[in-house]
Amino acid sequence: MRQTEFMWPSAVLWCSVYAHLSRIRGAECRLLVPENVGVCSHLKSVGLFSILQNAGVEVDDRGIRESDSERVILPLTVFQSEDHVDQLANDALDVLSERGFASPNLNPVVAEIFAELAMNAVQHSESDIGGFGLIQFFEFEHGRRFVCVVADGGIGIRQSLEKNPDLRDRVPYDWVAIELALRERVSGSGDPLRGIGLFGVAEEMRVAGRQLIIHSGIGSLNTTEEIETESRRTTLFPGTLAYASIPA
Repeated sequence: MRQTEFMWPSAVLWCSVYAHLSRIRGAECRLLVPENVGVCSHLKSVGLFSILQNAGVEVDDRGIRESDSERVILPLTVFQSEDHVDQLANDALDVLSERGFASPNLNPVVAEIFAELAMNAVQHSESDIGGFGLIQFFEFEHGRRFVCVVADGGIGIRQSLEKNPDLRDRVPYDWVAIELALRERVSGSGDPLRGIGLFGVAEEMRVAGRQLIIHSGIGSLNTTEEIETESRRTTLFPGTLAYASIPA
C-alpha cells in the first residue's frame, strides 16, 4: 500500500479480509503503510491498523495520528453474532442522530441497510474470521454520501444457495447466484420465511442517487436506479463484499 493516495471503504474491508484469512492459515503478514501521511491518518481513524494489529498483522504506524474520525460513523469492526449486529446498528443510529449529517428520516435507513447486510453475513457466510463492517460519511464536490460496507471471508453466495436442492442447478456461476439472491424469498436454507434481507436492501437502494454493489467469488452485481441490475465476471473475492452508497 506504499503508493496509495486514496482508499475507498470497500478496499479497506478487502485488505482486512485478506489479511485475516492469511493469519488463520498460519502465514506471516505485514502491511506496508502508505507513504502519504494523510492516507495513513485516514486508515488509522477508520480502525484498519488496529484491527489488523489485533489479528497479529505487522503494521508500523508510529507517529501517525487519527484524522477525520468525526466522519466515521462505525469504525471497522468484527462481528460474529446477530446480537452483535443489532448492537452495532443501534450504536450507528445513535452516532448518526448525534452528528446530524443528514435529515433525521435518513438515519434509520443507513442503520437498517447496514444491519441487513451484516445479518446476511452472520447467517449465511460460514466465515471462520467473522464479518467486518464499516460506515462512513463523505463530503465531495458533487455531494454528501453515507457508505456502508460489509464483508466476510466465507463460502460466498453461490455455495450458500447451493445448499438448497431446489436452487442447486440454477446457480452455475457466481454472478448468476448474486442475481438470484436479490430476488424475494430466495435462500440457501429453503425456509420460505427467509430470503427477505438482500431483496429488501436491493429494493431500498432503488432510489435516486443510491448504489448497491455486491461482489462474491468471481461475480459482481451493480444495482442503481438507472441500472436495474448489471452483473459480470470479475476478480476473485474470497467470500462476499457488499457496498451501499446513499446520498445524504
